[in-house]
Parts: sequence; C-alpha cells; structure tokens
Amino acid sequence: MTDYRFVMGLLLQGYAYRQIEAMAGCSHRAIARARRVLDEEGFTTREQVDRLSLEDIDRLFTDGRKSVVEEFVPVDIERVVAARLGRKKPPLKVLWARYLETDAPAGARFYGYERFCQIVAEHVRVNDLTLPIAHVPGHSMQVDWAGTQMQLTDPITRETTRVSVFVASLPFSGMVFAYGCLDEKQPAWLDAHRRAFEHFGGVTQVVIPDNASTASNQISRTEKARDVNSVYAEFLEYYATAAVPTRSYRPRDKGHVEAGVKVVTNWVIHYLADRVFASLDELNTAVAAQVDAINDRTPFRGESRSRRDWFTEHEQGELLSLPVRRWEPVVWRKAKVHRDWHIQLDTIKYSVPHRFAGLTVDVRVIGEQIDVLSGGEIIATHQHGPRRNGYVTDPEHAPAHAETVSGLWTRGYFLRQASKVGPGTVAALTRLLDGKVIEAQGYRSCMNILDLGGRGSRVLLEQACRQLVDEDPRRQITYTAVKHRLTALRAGLDARPTVSSHENASVVVASPTVGAPGRRDTSRAHLAGAGAFSLDALRSAGDSTGGAR
Repeated sequence: MTDYRFVMGLLLQGYAYRQIEAMAGCSHRAIARARRVLDEEGFTTREQVDRLSLEDIDRLFTDGRKSVVEEFVPVDIERVVAARLGRKKPPLKVLWARYLETDAPAGARFYGYERFCQIVAEHVRVNDLTLPIAHVPGHSMQVDWAGTQMQLTDPITRETTRVSVFVASLPFSGMVFAYGCLDEKQPAWLDAHRRAFEHFGGVTQVVIPDNASTASNQISRTEKARDVNSVYAEFLEYYATAAVPTRSYRPRDKGHVEAGVKVVTNWVIHYLADRVFASLDELNTAVAAQVDAINDRTPFRGESRSRRDWFTEHEQGELLSLPVRRWEPVVWRKAKVHRDWHIQLDTIKYSVPHRFAGLTVDVRVIGEQIDVLSGGEIIATHQHGPRRNGYVTDPEHAPAHAETVSGLWTRGYFLRQASKVGPGTVAALTRLLDGKVIEAQGYRSCMNILDLGGRGSRVLLEQACRQLVDEDPRRQITYTAVKHRLTALRAGLDARPTVSSHENASVVVASPTVGAPGRRDTSRAHLAGAGAFSLDALRSAGDSTGGAR
C-alpha cells in the first residue's frame, strides 16, 4: 500500500520520480497521482501535508469505485491502547486477530492489518501518547554491546574465540562507531569508549549506557535505583562528561543506539560473517571499513546527504575537546617499604625516600608511570622498570651518611652478619656490594645469600662463597651463583656409592653411612639385582647368618 503522505513529502523536497520509486517502494503511476493532488490542492510545504488526517488522504486518493458495503467494524481503540501498555504487551498482529473475532453487524467489513495499524498509529499521534525526542547536536552519545558476536579463528589449530562488538551512536547526526573486544569487562568497556571519543574527534556532554554492572551498580538490595560505577565515573570525569544509565527494561531510553546496533549487526557482523580473521587488529580493520561505509551512505533520513554530512555540518563543532593526554587505565596497589627503602611491584623494585622504610604505602599505576603515595601525597614517581627482577632507584632517596640509619639495611649490617659465617662469605658480599652503582640495590641479594646459611648450612655456605671468590677475582657475585654452587656441594655430599674398576678386581666404595647405628646396610643393593631378593636367596642368607653365629 502506497504511503501517499511520504510520497508527497518527497515531491515537495524536489526528489526525482526514479529516486522516490526506490525510497517509497511505489509505482510511477502512484507518484504521478500524488503530484496531481499537490497541484490541485495547492500544497507547497511539508507542514500542509503533515496536517492531513487519514480520512483526508483517503478522500484525496480515492479511485472513484464504489464499494458494495460502506460500513466497517469500528476498532475499540481504547482497548488496543490499554493492551499495549506495560511490559508484557502483545504485538499488533495479535490485537488485530482479536479485532477480527468481534461481533459485527450484517454486511460490515473488518479493516485489513495495514489499515488497522494506521488507525492505531494515527490515534497515538493525535493524542500525543508518545513524546518524540528532540536531540541536540553534541549533547549525548548512546552506547551498547551488540547481541550478535563475531569470532577469531586460529590459523593453525582452527580454534575460535568470541569477539563482542561495542557500538556507539550520536543521536542527532546518526553517526555510528563499532569496535571488537575480546570480552565485555571493565577495561574493554572503557577502552572502547576512549576509541569512540577519538573516532568522533570530541566528547559529548552525556553518555547514555544501559544498566550493566560495568556502567552502574544497584545502590541497595531493596531499591531498584542504581548509581554510576565508580571506575566508570572516574573515567568519564577525565573526559569532562557524565553517564546517565537507562532505566531497567527501558530500551526506548537509548532507542537510537538500539537502531544503531541493528544497523551494525546487519551491515558489519552479518556482512563479514563469511570472512576468517586471525587477529583482533585484522577484524577491527574490516569493521572500521564497514562503519565508514555506513556513515557515508546516502540518502539518509530522506535527504541526499549522509550521516557524516550531518555530523560535519551540525554536530562536530559542538563536541567537547579531547584532553591533551590520552586516558590510560589506573591501577591501585598496596606495598610495604622494605629496609632497603624499596618497594616491590611484581618482580621490580622501586625506591622511595628512606624515612618511609617499614611503612605501607599506596601505589598508583597509570600506564607506564608509577606514583607512590603516603598520606595522600606523592612521595616518589618512577617509570615502569624495563627488566624483570631489576631495580629503579633514585639516588636522592638514599640516606645521607650523617643521618641515622637505624632500622635500615646497610653495608655494615650485612658484613657483620657475614662474619658470623666466615671470611669467604664476607669477601663474597663485599664484592657483590662493590659491583653495584647504588649500593642499596645489592641489599636484597645479600639478605637472600645469608638466608642460604640457615638450618645448619653455614659451613657449606662459607665453602661455596670461598670457591666463587677464589675461582675468578673479577667474577661478579650474585645470589643465583651462590645458590647454584651450594646446590652442587650438597649433591656431592649426598652422592650415591660409586664403583672403581681395576684390572683384576672391582672395589666397591661404600656410602659413609654404612654400619651406622640404627641404619640398614644397603651399600651393595644396587649391584645385586632382582635375584638377590628372591625367596631362596633370602633363605640362604638367613642360613649363612645363623651358621656364622
């Protein structure tokens, strides 16, 4: 059925017949009828056409044929509207089927489904039962995850990984943005927002998400009210904007992005469904190309210009400026300052002023920058260490010689502890500390080396340190080298018996523990073989022992 109101509006905007045929899905003859009505009635503006009621449209475009029955069964419009209110509303197709079951006078006809929908829509429009949203340029950006996922395929194992697609749209211009993420957790949610802002080249005054946990939290178990997630709020505050989550089960609150999700699902996800992507970058490159095609497509909203044209002409200049520095994720950690005035994050040690030794401090990690805070004030700032198990030390954090060093590790403390082990250990720790540009970076290794002498291993530790010092005077002493040498010494003491071969005899070297009180002699067990444990062998051994007695 031709929508003559829409056709007349396109004619008044100056569209050619061929364009109107494609846009309205009607015939050339129907367009000619609409042109004739415009000329006869003298309509020159779109407002005049919009004021026409359905009865006026029927009167202007009647074909002159007389129907056998002029009476139609009236629609109980109030009943239809009441049924469409609430969450569990039946579709219009069901309501039309109920209408067909109503009692009708003889000879009366029922409206068809299309005409039934038009009557309901006209009642809604006339009585203002819905409020059209007038969007303001640069005011809001609506965001959501697409319900349909994409996937990555490993080129070797052919295993697949699901990819969620983030969608953002600007309601005024209709511009859309899409980006694939490996999950829908908080870091991916925030990173997708950042990419959307950078894609649009600015920030809107408000961001409208749904009420997912990555965007908002329920205030209490007894209330349905929700509050913006603290991490999400901090991210938006960095971009000088705010979030207004939608109400529960109210998709109309972000209806534009719902439509944008449908467009992205059809023209991006389904369009690329036959392609195989091995990496996320490859997938997002293809997604970006399809999004650009959507934003550049014409006509849009009945006009011969695209979403991007609307955005460039009216909305781009209304967006807030992006911050100078790109947002980076912020991670908070707790750490204790050790006696070498360093804290440890993962495997890397970072220095802080020595007066904070023994205290617990807060650590804020922003990208590659690490800030150490105590009492809400920054006491040290470092860049992320380049090497695992390395040190990042500021010499200004070291204690001065004239100041007290009580409670801190010092060279003298470790050398005094090493003297209790032996001179070889003292020499090893001295060489270790002398090899450090900043002496405090060797304190942790000294402590670990001395710990190796625990549980009665001081003699072996002294022997290991002496061997390392005597082997090469230029060799750098490390905790790993001492540990490996100590392990080798222990293995030598715990070695199993060995056999020395001579020309005419074999001499068995027994274990030092042979014959020890309360110990069983197993020195020759590994040479006898399985036959020595047979029943006959055990009996013969018992007889020989008895005879010897």
